[in-house]
Amino acid sequence: MPLTARQRSIHNKNGAKRTTSFKGKRLRKGSEGEYIVTSAPTDLQSLAYPGGAVALALLLVARLASAYWGHISDCDETFNYWEPLHYLVYGTGLQTWEYSPVYAIRSYMPLWLFAVPAKMLSFIFSPVTVFYSLRFLLAVLSACAELIFYKAVCHEFGVHVGRIWLGLTLLAAGSFVASSAMLPSSWSLALVSAALASWWRNRYPAAVLFTAANALLSWPFTALIGLPIAVDMLILKRQFVEFFKWSLISLIIILLPTIAVDSYHYGRLVIAPWNIIAYNIFTEHGPDLYGVEPWTYYFINGFLNFNFVWVLALCCPVHLMVCRALAPRSTLRATFCKPYWLTLLPLDLWLAVFMLQPHKEERFLYPVYSMIVLGGAIGLDCMQKMMFWLGTEVFRWQKDRRHYLASEYAGQVMILAACGIGIIGISRTVALYNNYHGPMTILNHLPPTSEPLNICYGKDWYRYPSSFHIPRGSNIRFIRSDFKGQLPAPYSSEKNATRLIHPYFNDQNKMDRRTLLHPSECHYLVDSDIGEPTILQPAYHKDNNWEIVASVPFIDAKKSHSIFRAFYIPMVSSKHCVFANLYLLKNKILLG
Repeated sequence: MPLTARQRSIHNKNGAKRTTSFKGKRLRKGSEGEYIVTSAPTDLQSLAYPGGAVALALLLVARLASAYWGHISDCDETFNYWEPLHYLVYGTGLQTWEYSPVYAIRSYMPLWLFAVPAKMLSFIFSPVTVFYSLRFLLAVLSACAELIFYKAVCHEFGVHVGRIWLGLTLLAAGSFVASSAMLPSSWSLALVSAALASWWRNRYPAAVLFTAANALLSWPFTALIGLPIAVDMLILKRQFVEFFKWSLISLIIILLPTIAVDSYHYGRLVIAPWNIIAYNIFTEHGPDLYGVEPWTYYFINGFLNFNFVWVLALCCPVHLMVCRALAPRSTLRATFCKPYWLTLLPLDLWLAVFMLQPHKEERFLYPVYSMIVLGGAIGLDCMQKMMFWLGTEVFRWQKDRRHYLASEYAGQVMILAACGIGIIGISRTVALYNNYHGPMTILNHLPPTSEPLNICYGKDWYRYPSSFHIPRGSNIRFIRSDFKGQLPAPYSSEKNATRLIHPYFNDQNKMDRRTLLHPSECHYLVDSDIGEPTILQPAYHKDNNWEIVASVPFIDAKKSHSIFRAFYIPMVSSKHCVFANLYLLKNKILLG
């Protein structure tokens, strides 16, 4: 029987959407557009959830807020992405050893995708405005990818899980941090979301293209997340021709241009995706030179970024097994849905591999942030089902056995849990802004000038935001401090700067003092009163040769309570957190 338009979908005045119902049964749309009747109870007629326009508006608000108020949490974002991007746009910036032609483990190709619009904007706006414009662009792209993911979750896991996912991801501190970062792991977050969404909707060509773009343009290791897609296509569906055809197309339209661009910049044949794999896997030291973390690192970091969503995501397989044992009908899925073990396999693979690596960083989990929230949403849905089962079958709290979504008791508990998770997420986000946003604003106090200036950093080198924050023509330089590792150096002013081999770059993280300036050569210096002064790190802000131009607060982590610096609690955090100052100092001798 053909369905009427009202039976297919119902939209209320505020833009919410409702699941389709027909003769008291729930309908879901199949992969080919057909409607499939599932075993929903006759009295659960519809379920309200945000439609595409509403979901996109909510995601845009959250991600644009991240672009404007978020800080740069990883110095790798500054040195390996914002700085070479600034060079492509303005011809100046800092170069790291990864961009030396000797090593060439970073690709210029993805940077050009942002450099082109940035170059056009640079003729109209100041560098700092271009910086935030690019962050807004990243935020919009992230929101669009999340919208695609949200729709696919509603299709694959049901609209109830979909609306839980949307609510959780909007308020998650981890999503706030990752969505507008200029990092391959952040680009991978968007591309993974798009690839998995395409896969769940059986749009296999798009799934292969997004996976290939992720591995070849963003981060090669994300090919691991595409493994379940390959399993589905090659083993379960046996779509050999389709898989290899679109894989070949991806190599032609993505890898070949990437090789051409990088070979031009480096002055020799370069395959950057392979170089980064070879460095991380086949060298003796790999990334471990830059620090290793204990096995507990991701467990703590995951809780900080997602609080109880992280716990629910880790326990998701257990929740599904318990639900299947207690209420088998609640885990039944429509015929077009893929099995849970396959759809959740990308998250399991990623966590299994990266948790075993000695070198751990927060950004390494960015690509699966959407999947972490999905695991939490499924966990909450399972808990609601289990509470309904307990209330009706064990404790007899309620005699109404219609459906777990029609149960007021289970629904109220789920709403309270989701609200609590959201409040903790907001608390974390506010704490990040209050405690760590100072470095994003300190350079705003530099006076406008057409003269080239040396703006220096010492012990606070890793808090430097980017060359987009300083006047055009000026340079960021570093002075000696107690830090013994390798620091970036300015790109050469010659036209072939990206091809030049400098003797002070190495892959051993060894400092070369030839790249450093003496403090007397600095026009401005960024200093802080965090920690005790040393011979190489004196209190410059107390030196009569330096004048304090501006100062901004910055948390002194060692002197602050770990809980209250991690989460903001009104009227409480201020009593348990100690703030130091980040200073912008002017050289009185050079500038008078």
